[in-house]
Amino acid sequence: MAGRGPSRAALLAAALAALIILAGLLVACAVIFPILIVDQAAGGTGTSVLTGVERLNAENGVRSALLQALAGLLALGGVAAGAAITLRQVRVNREGHTIGLFTKAIDHLSSEQVSVRHGGIYALELLAELDPRYRGHIHALLTAFIRQHAPWPPASPATGADTERARLHGGLPDDVGGAMAALSRRSMIEEGAWSELENVDLRHAELDGLDLSRTCFVGSSLEGASLAKADLTGTTLSNTVLRDANLSGADLRGAELTGADLTGVITDSATKWPTRLSVPLIESGSTNDKSSDDDQRA
Repeated sequence: MAGRGPSRAALLAAALAALIILAGLLVACAVIFPILIVDQAAGGTGTSVLTGVERLNAENGVRSALLQALAGLLALGGVAAGAAITLRQVRVNREGHTIGLFTKAIDHLSSEQVSVRHGGIYALELLAELDPRYRGHIHALLTAFIRQHAPWPPASPATGADTERARLHGGLPDDVGGAMAALSRRSMIEEGAWSELENVDLRHAELDGLDLSRTCFVGSSLEGASLAKADLTGTTLSNTVLRDANLSGADLRGAELTGADLTGVITDSATKWPTRLSVPLIESGSTNDKSSDDDQRA
């Protein structure tokens, strides 16, 4: 099959060629080279300088030296071949170990226990740092995990979902919060890639200081979420609920806010807005008076 390495016939042909070359070298070292070297040393005549016994001894000495040198080269070749085989085996074992870790981490994501899913998320993040080939896959897995476990609108009845969310530390289940934190560290996000988090429920989530740039939150709810000093540059927030969200110090330059609900958002002088967003649009959502010189509700 193409792409699976050399065929058996090619390997046999290479081995046969190597044997022929080795046999040629042996013959040359045992017969041809000693005569040529002794003739050269004797001045090129091979008759006038050395007697028969001297010539035979000289050829035997040259022959012995050449064969020893050939044996040394073959030994070095054997060491090099052994090292190459060992290195290949190490790579194969490492690849098998990596695949095993990846598979096990995915199994953890499907567990019924939040703590096990949380551990699987951190295992995937670690794997993304160890092997860059898995980064794209892990990025897609984590965004799909968040969309599945925190959908908007919520799958459970509104009253029950709100009551359960109020008991959560940080406003999110540990596994979803862990996935958001892992994405913000960006070890699994390739250059220029987007995080697809459309229609997710991040109400009242504590996302302060997270790097959420180049994330698509279309149709999601971040009502009451704390995004203080968060990096939201280039983020798509079209038709996103940001009602009462804390955007103090957040950077929204380049963000898309078409149709976003900005009613009651908390901002301050450090909040950076997209250049194309007009001030009247921000102020039109104001439902509260300014609470301080630093914070204002737009």
